[in-house]
Amino acid sequence: TGPISGTVTADKIGLDNPTIAPLLAGRITAQVVGSLATDTILIDSGSVTGDALNTGFNGRISLAGGAIDLNLRADAASAALPAAARGVLAERTELSAALKRDANGNVTANAIRLVSGALTADGQASLADNQLAVDIKGALTDISLLSGDAKGAIAFALNAQGAGTAPDLSLTVNSDRLSVAEREITGLRLTATGKADAANPAANVQLTGNVAGQPLQGRAVLATSDGKRAINGLLLSLGKNRISGDLGLDDAFVPDGTVALDLPDIGPLAALALEKAEGDVRGTIDFSKTGNVPEVTIKASTASISRGDVSAKTVTIDASIANYLAAPVISGKIRADSVTSGGTVIRGIDVDLKRDGDWTGFSGGANVKDIPAKAAGRVRIANGTTTVELTSGQATMRGIKAAIAQASTITIANGTTSLDRLALNLGGGTATVSGKVGEALNLNATLARVPMSLANSFSPGLDAAGSISGTVKVTGAPANPAVAFKIDAAGVQTSQTRGAGFGGMSVSSSGTYSGNRLAFDANMSDAAGLGLKGGGTVATSGTPTLDLDFSGKVPFAFLTRTLAAQGLSLSGTADVDLKVRGPATSPVITGTVRTSGARLIDARSGLAINDITADVAIGGGVARINRLTGNLSTRGSL
Repeated sequence: TGPISGTVTADKIGLDNPTIAPLLAGRITAQVVGSLATDTILIDSGSVTGDALNTGFNGRISLAGGAIDLNLRADAASAALPAAARGVLAERTELSAALKRDANGNVTANAIRLVSGALTADGQASLADNQLAVDIKGALTDISLLSGDAKGAIAFALNAQGAGTAPDLSLTVNSDRLSVAEREITGLRLTATGKADAANPAANVQLTGNVAGQPLQGRAVLATSDGKRAINGLLLSLGKNRISGDLGLDDAFVPDGTVALDLPDIGPLAALALEKAEGDVRGTIDFSKTGNVPEVTIKASTASISRGDVSAKTVTIDASIANYLAAPVISGKIRADSVTSGGTVIRGIDVDLKRDGDWTGFSGGANVKDIPAKAAGRVRIANGTTTVELTSGQATMRGIKAAIAQASTITIANGTTSLDRLALNLGGGTATVSGKVGEALNLNATLARVPMSLANSFSPGLDAAGSISGTVKVTGAPANPAVAFKIDAAGVQTSQTRGAGFGGMSVSSSGTYSGNRLAFDANMSDAAGLGLKGGGTVATSGTPTLDLDFSGKVPFAFLTRTLAAQGLSLSGTADVDLKVRGPATSPVITGTVRTSGARLIDARSGLAINDITADVAIGGGVARINRLTGNLSTRGSL
């Protein structure tokens, strides 16, 4: 006997339970202060604290009979609670209760109270002599937590009475007035009664109310007879909208039967689901089995349907989905005049689906933002992984045709998309991409002889020629990627370089782009003797800012056309050393241009200037000739 106290600290507690583990993440400290009697532990105060959880308790524990009498309180970070509940919770959630257990193992929890922002619940529960009794009442005073388009409050009550293995249940949810998507919902009441008996489940669900002046009625009865379960008289009626059907259920509650949809105006129904949508849907959903494999056949159509910035017009679906609960395989047809998402409009959707073992084969096409596209391949969903095998595909944009160059595989698992040598044929060249896209990027692209003429469709008058080869690597977060590149371009020409007298050039460049900053180096050369090297950085945030240096040789041959029109010719090479600084809209250029041994000929007079030497300084918007000398063919000098 006597006083007791203690503190235990754990830097880490390893738990496999995904529900409990987040609450006990990080460093956990447990403390207790109390006293020990002959057959009882008295707890004056106790606590368990951590990064996400703060708890306190006091009471007594009987060592003789195992009886417990404790007052419990807990304050937890809602972010550590199951994701399904977080939407209606505040930043933290408080729970308190008075817990008792007698020597016979009967348990009672009184004064249960849950508080988290707009959500409150109170009640009590007990399990005594295998008889369960639960009575919980609560309210959510702000349903905008469930949907931004909704306003109002709801109240709920849960009651359970009877044997612990098969209690009678009763649930009610009601609201006097809600406003959803500019529609008033009044007198809403949902009641569900039944028996939670695994062998013979039963339930009766009723829904009544008024939505935007239209009467609401819903009902469904789950009954068990001769070991067979069925949902009879399924009905949801709101104005002219009607969902109805009868379904049988096997031991795993997999349905068999047909549900009919006749929804000329889905707006009020969407409001009932706390959503904002408009349009119509008509069709049937037929559940069946082939052997032990469940199958669902959907035949549905809509003239128009929209939700947010997504809309569709004249859509028909006629598809069967086999094994839809485990590894769905689809066959059928999907047609749509148009689907719009934000500023993207997809027209003429025409897709055929066929079963291919445990794969779904697909073929079809559409116009995406007025770009004709089509593809063929197959897809499989199994064990949480979606695998897409593309056998062919092509799209044409502004006259440029891009096609899949070889069969490629795409897999999607755990939020990450993996590409295995996705190769595109681009105007005779290829771009091959491999890697992963998820919370982080890790992509590698290889370019092989991609023609620069592809750019001509986007920039009239560019008249680009040549081809690009090289590699590009993309890493980092999708919102702020980092790019590293190394490319080689051959035979590079544009209308501007041709006009300046340059022939086909070779360009090699490597660099990085990250954090709104491009850093690169480049070498340019041609058959006439061009040899420029340089690089630097370009800050791309806001107005681009340049910090570039270039130096090398520039042959005067590029002036041949311009000078020939005046009866002149110039041979030789200039040594260029230039710096470009400042905003791209008004850069500051400084440096020098020097030459020696150049020769200028005036064909009309027969005069030639030999051994030309020049030194020109550039700065402040002025080119200053520091030196210019030469020998005249007529025995004079400059």
